[in-house]
Amino acid sequence: MSNGYAIAAVTRTLLNLLTGATPDVSLKPLDKARDAAAADTQLNLFLYNTPLAAAFRNSDPADLRPGESGGPPLPLTLHYLVTAYGPDEDQAHEVLGLAMSILHDHTLLGAQEIVNANNHHSPSGLDQQVERVKITPLPLSTHDMFELWSGFATNYRVSAAYEASVVLIDSTTKPRAPLPVLQRGPVAVTGADAVLTAALPPERATVATLGATVQVLGSNLAPVSGFELSNPRWAKPRQLPAIHVSDQECDVELPGDAAAAKTWPAGFYQLRAVTDRPNVPRVVSNGVPMGLGPTIEVTSPTAPVNAGEVTVTVKCRPRIAPGQQVRMLLGSASAAPTDISTPADPNDYSTVTAKFIVVDAGTYTVRLRVDRVDSDPVRYAGTPPAPEFDPAAQVVVQ
Repeated sequence: MSNGYAIAAVTRTLLNLLTGATPDVSLKPLDKARDAAAADTQLNLFLYNTPLAAAFRNSDPADLRPGESGGPPLPLTLHYLVTAYGPDEDQAHEVLGLAMSILHDHTLLGAQEIVNANNHHSPSGLDQQVERVKITPLPLSTHDMFELWSGFATNYRVSAAYEASVVLIDSTTKPRAPLPVLQRGPVAVTGADAVLTAALPPERATVATLGATVQVLGSNLAPVSGFELSNPRWAKPRQLPAIHVSDQECDVELPGDAAAAKTWPAGFYQLRAVTDRPNVPRVVSNGVPMGLGPTIEVTSPTAPVNAGEVTVTVKCRPRIAPGQQVRMLLGSASAAPTDISTPADPNDYSTVTAKFIVVDAGTYTVRLRVDRVDSDPVRYAGTPPAPEFDPAAQVVVQ
């Protein structure tokens, strides 16, 4: 959604932010940034490099639909040098500290901030860009800093380097949108193939769990006969039937029996729709991610404990598989497990123990994160049902 004016839009937005440190902010080359007669505090924001962002080098345009083709956007990372000036070094250091504090607390450029800083200039579309522009410090070695300043034949001043990424300048190449394919091989097929857009957890749940019904959204779903789910820990995908099928949504019920608790690990899955038609090759749709969260119950402590060091143990279903990444969260604090126990009995639960060093008094909700998917800490109770944190996943510290 951005155009060639996006670089200038980033620069003006940063300038607008830095005026919070001093009203005098310039955008000049290093050798012209400071007037010899100046005696007040000043910041200079100098854009000195615009390398390509390799991660977005061959990405598709954001508004490209499946089956269409278009030129990839130009992905840029902007390197800036913030230099402080003042009547003496002490005041220059104060201004630099204020500027660095502003950029440290402001890691993302907001859409309205971009609009406000550029409302009298040519529209850049940067405020509508899907990827937010992130501001991060950019460490420069002594050698790199020397090369940068010596190239302008001027004396070094105390400076800090920052990176603004990513700026995606749209290609001016017109995208191609071909018509739907009417025939595959010798058989004519009317309509388009299924396209998935999302796999949603059940209503009143934050994540899908074993035994839950997942809602799948998309288009052209009426012919879908089932779903194919794959996981990095499986040798091959598994098939589940589609239920409640309509053109734009359908459901898939995850297994909830004891066998599933042993063979369906918590974590992220790829879900694809499968369409089987007589005398036509099987058609498999695009994939969408689906998170399968663990179900937990706090087994220790079950009574209030004293503030300070707190050890929490939970039992977990499905069982923790070898090599899975596991972390426990107590409120907003996170800790790696001190022990993970998975009994030999395949019908038994896994238990996970973690230690939290400094815990103040209060009631804390426990979550277990397995392969980047959290357990659901919320339940609905009362009439009418209202959300609350599940008491079976809480610890009271006094």
